[in-house]
Amino acid sequence: MSDELLKTYRQNLDSFIAVAKQFDDKTANHSASGDQWSAAYVLHHMADGEMHFAIRYFNCLTIENPPIINFNEDVYPNVLNYQGRDWRNSLALIESIGHLVVAALSQLSAEQWSSTSLHSELGTVTLTQLITKACEHNKAHTQQLKDLQVA
Repeated sequence: MSDELLKTYRQNLDSFIAVAKQFDDKTANHSASGDQWSAAYVLHHMADGEMHFAIRYFNCLTIENPPIINFNEDVYPNVLNYQGRDWRNSLALIESIGHLVVAALSQLSAEQWSSTSLHSELGTVTLTQLITKACEHNKAHTQQLKDLQVA
């Protein structure tokens, strides 16, 4: 299961990166409407999320039942200056963190995949559950980027 899950994580991330690399400065910073994020904002969100998620995985493996620190992604665009950030840097960060996560988790035992963290709303969650959520997150934002290409 863990090898297959990590393979899915990598495939979903690779798909996201491939779609993201189809944008250029003009198309990445264009949003179809005022309330819809541009591709650049999606990339910044993913970069920030991948940083948070990687720390969760590593904490889960190295600290006994660590608490998961939630983050308010709604304030990130303003507080973390999405408007002033370079989308290419965010893409590079996503790619780099993805490689790090795959390398770090590729040799885990079944017991390590069952390592747990404590989520304030969900209770106890395993590393397997955390990676599964990341796979879904990557897949959803890949579709979001595809939709922005069409718009």
